[in-house]
Amino acid sequence: MMKLHIWLCLMAFSWQTLLAQDSSLLQLSEQYAVEYMENASTQAVLYSGNGQKPVLQDLLNHQYFMEKEYINGRLSYNGIVYPAVSLRWDLSRDELIILSPANYNIVLNNEILNFFEIYDYHIFYLHPDGLADCPPAGNYIRLFSSNDFHLFEKLTKTMYRDETLNKNRYSYYFELTTIFYLLKNETYYKISSRKTLLKTLETHRKELRKFINAHNLSYKRDAEKMVLEVVKEHEKLSRHE
Repeated sequence: MMKLHIWLCLMAFSWQTLLAQDSSLLQLSEQYAVEYMENASTQAVLYSGNGQKPVLQDLLNHQYFMEKEYINGRLSYNGIVYPAVSLRWDLSRDELIILSPANYNIVLNNEILNFFEIYDYHIFYLHPDGLADCPPAGNYIRLFSSNDFHLFEKLTKTMYRDETLNKNRYSYYFELTTIFYLLKNETYYKISSRKTLLKTLETHRKELRKFINAHNLSYKRDAEKMVLEVVKEHEKLSRHE
């Protein structure tokens, strides 16, 4: 009789354990279902843009940032961060293109594009903020930020026609234009040369000229490197005042 009682107790315990496991499995399944629906919803927003319009002309080069092939990057879209998406940046139209799972080229809406990161660059969408001499809305590379300065780079590719006829057809090419903006004291300054950079920074000009010469920096040869290194050096000199 004692053995029967022990056996019944064990059976009851096993049944309760199974019920508890089934309940846990049910809760786990519901959790996965909610997460799946949330992910599906955010993916649907990401891939709901318009298709990229093709460039029909015969091109000698491409309109994209760095390369025309897609690269894995990180982006924030409508407040949601996507850590790994196939991206490419069209500099002629200032459009961020993503490759959908169905291999469609989708143009993201700049108005809800927060930022994206490719080739170790952080690119953000600048909305006019009402500050003096604010540049036009668009995607800008953030090169440097501190309490005193914010340095941005604007890249644009413009299409031109090659005047050399090739089998009675014209070819076209893209030419890159680079403009830098330095945000200082709630005013944007356009940087287009070594002279305008030093004028905008105002202080430590003598030290900065020595720094430029010592490091063989040239605006014409490598404007991005020159501007960035000089701004960083100015920041360093200002901290030691």
